[in-house]
Amino acid sequence: MNVKDINLTPAELQAILEHKRSMSVARGREISLEDAITHFIEHYELDWMREKQRRDLTEQRHEIDKHKYLQSEKEGRDIGKARAAEEWCEKYAPIWRAEHESLERNGFLKMSIIIQNEQGLHFEPASTLANLAQQYGCEVYLHRAGMEYANFILQDKKYLNVKSVLCLLTVKAEKGERLEFIATGPQAKTALETIAAYISKGTMPQEIETVPGVQ
Repeated sequence: MNVKDINLTPAELQAILEHKRSMSVARGREISLEDAITHFIEHYELDWMREKQRRDLTEQRHEIDKHKYLQSEKEGRDIGKARAAEEWCEKYAPIWRAEHESLERNGFLKMSIIIQNEQGLHFEPASTLANLAQQYGCEVYLHRAGMEYANFILQDKKYLNVKSVLCLLTVKAEKGERLEFIATGPQAKTALETIAAYISKGTMPQEIETVPGVQ
């Protein structure tokens, strides 16, 4: 099994990162993301998926009950469970699924930025960027359209570990190219702000998507 070919969802990636931290503590050494993905999929994914499906179904039933109540109040009569379920699945289920599988819902921040550094993202800028990311208590990953090497695939996009200089050196992005960063962890927002300041040199306005409860 080539873990780099598995197309993860944000919920899966977050579960894998938690699994990686647990494995690292249990083994007394840092476990690679690739090893954590392999171990999670081989030993935990089935149970995790069953539990996720159970939680999702419970939340969907709650949303259907809420729709039934509101629509019944609007029409002045009980519309019944069958109609409520059919209407909710037709009108709201796709929106509900998209929101639940979004980066934001699963604890990730996202930032898109255009490189302003004249050197692009080669050895010296890449080394500095990795050192910046290493200062913060969070995970930071980078996506660039068309890049070949990746640590994992998330929602059909390839991502690299920003804390690894060797990984960043495979990107070879030039000035003017757009990079996408995602981060998760207690210092995710600060890390992204610092990365934005370094790459843009303060010349490009940044919009960092925030998640309630993430600082």
